[in-house]
Amino acid sequence: MSASVVPPDDDVRPPAARLETKLLVPALVLAAFGLYFASLTPQIVTLAVRITEIDPDGKTVALSTVILVGAIMSILSLPLFGALSDRTRSRFGRRRPWLVGGAVTALLGLIVAGSVPTLAGVAAGWAIGSLGASAAFSGFLPLIPEFVPDRLRARLSGLIGFVVALSVLSGVFLGAELVHQQLLMLAVPGVVAVAAALALAHVIRHLDRPASGEFPAFGVREFAASYWIRTGGDRDFAWNWVSRFLIGLAYVGVQTYATYYLTDTVGLSIDDATARYATFTAISTPVSVVCFLLSGYLSDRLGRRKAFVTVGAIILALGLVVASVTQSLNGFLAAWLILSVGQAIYLTVDIAIAAEVVPDQAHAGKAMSVYQVATLLPNVGAPIVAVAVLAASGSSNYPAFFAVLAVLGLLSAATILFVRRIR
Repeated sequence: MSASVVPPDDDVRPPAARLETKLLVPALVLAAFGLYFASLTPQIVTLAVRITEIDPDGKTVALSTVILVGAIMSILSLPLFGALSDRTRSRFGRRRPWLVGGAVTALLGLIVAGSVPTLAGVAAGWAIGSLGASAAFSGFLPLIPEFVPDRLRARLSGLIGFVVALSVLSGVFLGAELVHQQLLMLAVPGVVAVAAALALAHVIRHLDRPASGEFPAFGVREFAASYWIRTGGDRDFAWNWVSRFLIGLAYVGVQTYATYYLTDTVGLSIDDATARYATFTAISTPVSVVCFLLSGYLSDRLGRRKAFVTVGAIILALGLVVASVTQSLNGFLAAWLILSVGQAIYLTVDIAIAAEVVPDQAHAGKAMSVYQVATLLPNVGAPIVAVAVLAASGSSNYPAFFAVLAVLGLLSAATILFVRRIR
């Protein structure tokens, strides 16, 4: 074995490890809320509010630029942090140093973004925060294939999807409540992430062991190869990666630019737009929760994954079609509800699929970090698509942008069908 992994049989574990196993799923769910609360809230609403305050005239390009900078930092660092996490021989284990250290770094970056009154300062802060979030996820995600049995992964994925929806709801309300207290608006999610990471680190203190054995070299060539989508033994991993990237483009695009859609297309003020966004998210969250929990239970019960992500991607695309043909608040609410159902069904099992198609369990940290690139790369792609579509069709033509996103959702549904290792 090139890395130590806790055996799945409770009988061979010490009592402390058995207790940690029982607490593991709740701790993972709590940590997921904290990490996604800190990483999604700025992208969805608070960076838009912050940038509108600094540069109201150039807000669209400025927001795209800031998010692009942070996403590039995340994408470049994730495989590196994942590989280093696999190799960490600290007495604190392989994953905990990255989990906690990353959360603390993310908090520091968010404080910078909320306190420096320039676009360059916001971009620098978000870049630091993105690096921290990447490190934290490199310690968090490998825990799922390492310690969670396959029979529970879809339900755990559904619970994580639920707390992602909850984190989005919390972030939107936070932005609405603290729209004029922007340091708190950005820093509070970081504080929550640190607290949640510390709680998970405490729970896994006996499960998480230092790396042992020998690892192959990881230099510049191996780092670059982390991004190469191959058609050999990693084919299923690659197709799942592509599907996750495409669906991410679709829903990150609508989430990121929903505030500007409500101001520029519907005609609301920035305060009213954030308040309406919060209301819509509050309405859709209970629907998402039901879909997350029911889909996770059914996926584990039936032993099927692909059908759920395919249906979810198609429903999300339908919601985007509705968004593209309406310019009213009620129409956008209907579209938001439909795409929330599709997003929930897809995200219920996407982590379970990723854990199942990991090419090598001994290098789960790198594999899951490369998978996480597919969840973050849309933060680069969505602004590029937005700028390209809006430049070609009109600076406020968000309906055309949503139509393009709908096509990407349908492509996601098609590509997941090429994954053969799962049903």
